[in-house]
Amino acid sequence: MKLAAYLAESAGGVGVLGAIVGGAGALAKNYKSNMDGEISTQDAIYDTAKEATGAGVATWISALAVGAVGGGLFVSITTAVIAAAGVKYAWDLGAGQVEETLGINKEEKPVTPSAPNLVPVEPQVSI
Repeated sequence: MKLAAYLAESAGGVGVLGAIVGGAGALAKNYKSNMDGEISTQDAIYDTAKEATGAGVATWISALAVGAVGGGLFVSITTAVIAAAGVKYAWDLGAGQVEETLGINKEEKPVTPSAPNLVPVEPQVSI
């Protein structure tokens, strides 16, 4: 049996698929950050697991919501997006509070400017 078809048979299976996809995306991001020396291997593993679990839970609840609401394609997609975004937002808030309580990821990280350093230039007026 094909994995995707098997997982699609239940909301829990859809959640597992969401965890796989979400975890793969987090793994790619964290692998690069680790190789660039921006985060430790331990932080990369922790963040990947946290993101995979959050994506799985959000996908699972999203699938349950779509099943409960029913409706056409537009209603189903809208329900899925709203439910998944809401659950992932709540997951991230909760994970942040747990991290704060436990003192996880409290190390000082260098601040990277979002824009290049701009040097003021005196206006040149030609007459």
